[in-house]
Amino acid sequence: MQLIDVTNSYSRMIQHELVKSPVHFIKVYTLGNSKVVYKKKHAFSEIVISNKIRRVTPKEIEFVKTKLLKDRADAATVTAQGNLVEINLEN
Repeated sequence: MQLIDVTNSYSRMIQHELVKSPVHFIKVYTLGNSKVVYKKKHAFSEIVISNKIRRVTPKEIEFVKTKLLKDRADAATVTAQGNLVEINLEN
Protein backbone atom coordinates (compact mmCIF):
# COMPACT_ATOMS: atom_id res chain seq x y z
CA MET A 1 0.00 0.00 0.00
CA GLN A 2 1.09 3.52 -0.72
CA LEU A 3 -0.27 6.92 0.24
CA ILE A 4 -0.01 9.33 -2.68
CA ASP A 5 -0.17 13.06 -1.92
CA VAL A 6 -2.76 14.72 -4.19
CA THR A 7 -3.19 17.91 -2.17
CA ASN A 8 -2.47 20.16 -5.18
CA SER A 9 -5.49 18.71 -7.01
CA TYR A 10 -7.76 19.99 -4.21
CA SER A 11 -6.23 23.46 -3.76
CA ARG A 12 -9.52 25.40 -4.05
CA MET A 13 -11.30 23.18 -1.55
CA ILE A 14 -8.37 23.43 0.85
CA GLN A 15 -8.12 27.23 0.57
CA HIS A 16 -11.83 27.52 1.29
CA GLU A 17 -11.59 25.18 4.29
CA LEU A 18 -8.57 26.99 5.74
CA VAL A 19 -10.39 30.32 5.59
CA LYS A 20 -13.71 29.07 7.00
CA SER A 21 -12.52 26.81 9.84
CA PRO A 22 -9.95 26.71 12.66
CA VAL A 23 -7.93 24.07 10.78
CA HIS A 24 -4.33 25.11 10.06
CA PHE A 25 -3.10 22.06 8.11
CA ILE A 26 -4.81 19.93 5.43
CA LYS A 27 -3.37 17.17 3.26
CA VAL A 28 -5.25 14.95 0.80
CA TYR A 29 -3.97 11.50 -0.17
CA THR A 30 -5.16 8.57 -2.25
CA LEU A 31 -4.81 4.98 -1.14
CA GLY A 32 -5.96 3.01 -4.16
CA ASN A 33 -9.67 3.78 -4.54
CA SER A 34 -9.82 5.39 -1.11
CA LYS A 35 -9.41 9.11 -0.42
CA VAL A 36 -7.70 10.18 2.80
CA VAL A 37 -8.10 13.71 4.20
CA TYR A 38 -5.80 14.65 7.09
CA LYS A 39 -6.63 17.84 9.05
CA LYS A 40 -4.88 19.36 12.06
CA LYS A 41 -6.21 21.90 14.48
CA HIS A 42 -4.12 23.20 17.36
CA ALA A 43 -5.05 20.47 19.85
CA PHE A 44 -6.73 17.97 17.56
CA SER A 45 -5.98 15.81 14.50
CA GLU A 46 -8.62 14.27 12.25
CA ILE A 47 -8.29 11.77 9.42
CA VAL A 48 -11.22 10.82 7.19
CA ILE A 49 -10.94 7.82 4.87
CA SER A 50 -13.67 7.38 2.27
CA ASN A 51 -14.28 4.97 -0.57
CA LYS A 52 -17.25 5.25 -2.95
CA ILE A 53 -16.94 1.68 -4.23
CA ARG A 54 -16.45 -0.54 -1.16
CA ARG A 55 -15.97 -0.61 2.60
CA VAL A 56 -12.69 0.63 4.02
CA THR A 57 -10.75 -2.38 5.30
CA PRO A 58 -9.18 -2.66 8.77
CA LYS A 59 -5.79 -3.13 7.08
CA GLU A 60 -6.19 0.25 5.32
CA ILE A 61 -7.20 1.92 8.60
CA GLU A 62 -4.13 0.59 10.43
CA PHE A 63 -1.84 1.53 7.53
CA VAL A 64 -3.11 5.14 7.48
CA LYS A 65 -2.91 5.45 11.28
CA THR A 66 0.66 4.18 11.30
CA LYS A 67 1.82 6.36 8.39
CA LEU A 68 0.20 9.63 9.46
CA LEU A 69 0.10 9.44 13.25
CA LYS A 70 3.28 7.42 13.72
CA ASP A 71 3.93 6.61 17.40
CA ARG A 72 0.63 8.21 18.53
CA ALA A 73 -1.49 5.84 16.40
CA ASP A 74 -2.56 3.70 19.37
CA ALA A 75 -4.10 6.72 21.15
CA ALA A 76 -6.43 7.51 18.22
CA THR A 77 -10.19 6.89 18.27
CA VAL A 78 -11.61 5.16 15.19
CA THR A 79 -15.24 5.43 14.07
CA ALA A 80 -16.08 3.24 11.07
CA GLN A 81 -19.37 3.38 9.20
CA GLY A 82 -19.08 1.31 6.04
CA ASN A 83 -17.49 3.41 3.31
CA LEU A 84 -16.44 6.17 5.71
CA VAL A 85 -13.92 6.03 8.56
CA GLU A 86 -13.05 8.85 10.93
CA ILE A 87 -9.90 8.78 13.05
CA ASN A 88 -9.54 11.39 15.81
CA LEU A 89 -6.59 12.17 18.03
CA GLU A 90 -6.28 14.81 20.72
CA ASN A 91 -2.72 16.14 20.80
